Amino acid sequence: MKSEALRKIRTMRQVKTSLDVARSQKLRTTNSLSKTREEMEYLESLSDSRLEQVLQKERKRFAALDVSVEKSKERLIKSREKLAATINKNRAFTELRHELQQARWKGENSTVPEAEHDAPEQNLHQIELRY
Repeated sequence: MKSEALRKIRTMRQVKTSLDVARSQKLRTTNSLSKTREEMEYLESLSDSRLEQVLQKERKRFAALDVSVEKSKERLIKSREKLAATINKNRAFTELRHELQQARWKGENSTVPEAEHDAPEQNLHQIELRY
């Protein structure tokens, strides 16, 4: 006995709308309908006399774009090097400060130069206040 199930039911995904059909077809204009195949082939085979100039201009533009990209990469590398130098300097300062703090906490104050302690006081101006 044959199955009574419907075998050729199409879902909405399988059905093409007129818009989908129109998109897939190449639209023919009135002008293209009046041309013969030979005329269309001839017109497609013609090349613009300025085409080589336009292509050369595009090559120059593309080369200039490449140069610009290379300059940008160089600037980026330089700025990263500068930033890395600043970061390394700050890390060195941080390490030095930690060492100085550790020495201060341990009671070792040998990091201060002696020349600063023995500064002569004769250069100081003296102010006398009387009431």
